[in-house]
Amino acid sequence: MVRKVLIGVSAAAALLALSAGSANAQTKLKVGTPAAPDSPWGQVFKTWKKAVETKTNNAVSFDFFFNSTQGTESTMIDKMKAGQLDGAAVTSVGLGKIDKRLLAIQVPGAIRSWKAVDAVRGAIQADYDKFLTEKKFTPIAWADVGQSHFLSKGFAVHVPDDVKGKSPWVYAEDPILKTVYGKIGGVNPFPAELMSVLPNIDNGKINCMSVSALAAEMLQWNSKFDNAVDQVNGIVVGGLVMSTDSLDKLPGDQKQAVIDTGKVMAESSTGLKQRIRNEDAAAWTRFKSRTGVTIYKPTADDVSKWDAIFKASRDALKAGTFDPALVGKIESTAAANP
Repeated sequence: MVRKVLIGVSAAAALLALSAGSANAQTKLKVGTPAAPDSPWGQVFKTWKKAVETKTNNAVSFDFFFNSTQGTESTMIDKMKAGQLDGAAVTSVGLGKIDKRLLAIQVPGAIRSWKAVDAVRGAIQADYDKFLTEKKFTPIAWADVGQSHFLSKGFAVHVPDDVKGKSPWVYAEDPILKTVYGKIGGVNPFPAELMSVLPNIDNGKINCMSVSALAAEMLQWNSKFDNAVDQVNGIVVGGLVMSTDSLDKLPGDQKQAVIDTGKVMAESSTGLKQRIRNEDAAAWTRFKSRTGVTIYKPTADDVSKWDAIFKASRDALKAGTFDPALVGKIESTAAANP
């Protein structure tokens, strides 16, 4: 009798232990990003992590892999497809690895203001969501990187011909700037992933680039340049996506918590969208105020010469890289929202 009681007690204890283990189990979603943990992007992602933990009663959390520790943007997308990562926050170059149409929002010279960014996103939201979901990616949030200005080292750039013979940085898998420099002619673009840029500025292989002031500051590139153009030549954007398979493994309420808190993380008054835009503007002000930096304000004639290059580049991209109808929608929407 005593033995039966002891066996019963042991079984009950084991059951309680298993129950406690289940109650304390936490699903960790692995998310890669080029951003640094102390950057504005990293800080907002950490806030999102806390929100998900609170919303799911600590059943779901994130492991963020910052500073491109999971590889290039292309590698992170490949790891998501292989089930090695659950999510990634990437630029449009990374999104283009999922479906090249997702890169079309970056066609050169089309979008020059945050107003245009928001209007274009509204116009193409359904298209982009479809492109992602067809490939088993779930869109969580759009993400901004900043307004691009042309920076150079040791020389000024006023018109396209000033880039001839120079070596601007281009993202290794980005066809857009390569097309722009091809239309200028005589340019020697230097393709490199983010973590390879700084040493190649130092060794002189990269001497100019189109980049947002905030990204240049976070990646410690800004101090390397002594000339800049006070004209927005484009806006770099991206997005945060999750693997649909990874989200579908969660109970329905937990999956929805991840999606809902992600949208709040992006769109709230203190969220990713407004914070990055404010920080980028402040970073550009800091860059312009640096000692030893020459800031050039382009003339109307300068702008028209760049616009002609951008238009020729968009036409070339429509002819062979992107869907002409999609690019046309982006162009017309941006033109109506300067």
